[in-house]
Amino acid sequence: MSSVVLLVTLNIVEGQMDAYLTLARAHRGRVLHNEADCLRFDISKPEDSENIIQLYEVYKDDEAFEHHLETSYMKAYMEDTDSLIENRNRVKATLQND
Repeated sequence: MSSVVLLVTLNIVEGQMDAYLTLARAHRGRVLHNEADCLRFDISKPEDSENIIQLYEVYKDDEAFEHHLETSYMKAYMEDTDSLIENRNRVKATLQND
């Protein structure tokens, strides 16, 4: 069983970075606190871009990932951040370390 990786690149609406990061950091905390099968959840900002955020999430398996998508706080995060995001690109992958 392979771990599931989610790579997300977000274009944040100009002037909304602080508002987005506040919500994203709170969401990250809820995920890490409530989902033991979330093995990693990182939020990064490329040095050469003002409005880009990258999320890197790792889940134990596909079942853990699907559970994450169905949580009430994930649904709330999507709704709360929708107006702050111009574009969202998601890539789902599996770890190939072993």
